[in-house]
Amino acid sequence: MHSKSRFNLRRILPWLLILVAAGVGYWWWQGSSAGQNGNGVVSGTIEAVEVTVSAEAMGRVTAVHVQAGEPVQAGQPLVEMDTALLLAQRRQAEAALTMAEGAFGAAEAGTAAAEAQLEQVRAGARPQELQAEAEAVAAAQARVAMAQAQLQQASGARQAAQATRSQAVARYAQVRQGARAEVIEAALVQVQQAEAAVRLAQADYDKVAWRADIGMLPQSLALERATLALQATQANYDALVQGATTPELDQARASVEQAQAGIIQASAVVSQSQASLVSAEAAQRAEEARLALMQSGADPEQVRAAEAQVAAAKAQTQAAAGQVAAAQAALDVIDQQVARMTIYSPLDGVVLSRAIQPGEVALPGGTLLALGDLANLTVTVYLPEDTYGTISIGQQAEITVDSFPGRVFSGQVQRIADKGEYTPRNVQTPAGRRAVVFAVKVAVDNPTGELKPGMPADVVFVE
Repeated sequence: MHSKSRFNLRRILPWLLILVAAGVGYWWWQGSSAGQNGNGVVSGTIEAVEVTVSAEAMGRVTAVHVQAGEPVQAGQPLVEMDTALLLAQRRQAEAALTMAEGAFGAAEAGTAAAEAQLEQVRAGARPQELQAEAEAVAAAQARVAMAQAQLQQASGARQAAQATRSQAVARYAQVRQGARAEVIEAALVQVQQAEAAVRLAQADYDKVAWRADIGMLPQSLALERATLALQATQANYDALVQGATTPELDQARASVEQAQAGIIQASAVVSQSQASLVSAEAAQRAEEARLALMQSGADPEQVRAAEAQVAAAKAQTQAAAGQVAAAQAALDVIDQQVARMTIYSPLDGVVLSRAIQPGEVALPGGTLLALGDLANLTVTVYLPEDTYGTISIGQQAEITVDSFPGRVFSGQVQRIADKGEYTPRNVQTPAGRRAVVFAVKVAVDNPTGELKPGMPADVVFVE
């Protein structure tokens, strides 16, 4: 009996020692924590500043280079959109710039000619010069007539392009809205009529179906034609009932965009023709004035007229220079639009979410990606009312996370809520939920990027 009791004591004694050691350790830990900071340890979650990446212009997405959870660097390309239409418009703008530069060169040449004519008026003209000038006037008149014809033709082409665009827009609207009820009803009547025609043709065919040469008889051909007509009317009716498909909508939209590009091109040709006409008319007036001056001889009035021609030619040169600048500005605008079709990361961080896929259409201002700024991490913790007054803005804090045992990250109090709230239900007991707490946001130093959004963290405020 005595030996059995001693055996039980030996078995129980180690467990008693473990319990005593655990109690002493807990008492020491509580005393140590209370000695370091009266506020104790509070818990929260690492959060990052969320930056929304959006498109500045509408376009179809051709590539998305990142996935949710991937790290990104500032300047890294994230999303690319289709630039085919913009590149076509850029080629048109380049052509317009080339034409404007040509008009500017012609204007400069006109200025030089007007200045030479002024010198000639002042010096007087010889008979052979008068003959040459008369021929120059005739040539200038012919150029004006040609420029007028070209302008009229270009204006007609632009009107045709505008009509084409109106038709394309109407077609696109019709495709989006689908067929009207009366159109569907008419298509159904056509199907019924085609079915009746098949029945009649079938009846005629059955009467001679016993013949060996049935394939060569008109009844067989009539039945085949009626069947094909029924299939066509049935397919038309099914398409009207089903409505427009995505390829049809894309094709209608592409027709509108193509028609719009045609208007832009036709307008550029009209502008070029107008500039050519203005230049030709100015050249004609200059040649006519020069001829008149040469025929009447040099006198003060003729000299003044020649001087006016020089001033007009210089003004035309300045106007042509303005057209060159406007064409260059239009080209620069398109270049900016093309550049914005590729969206780059504005910061170093991580992709929190992705809301776009290749092939989808991005709308202006629509969210494509959400990025987390890893250089600006925070932890929001909740303090009870009795410790609210012990924390101040700028106060230092120590942060620890489970992912890096033994590591202590530094932080600083960034914001203290001015209004109390109820403790979040996922971190307090039912009894504690009724207590009023204040939210405290702590900015966390993350120089090496080890901390990530979503990590649970413990915070100790340093006095």
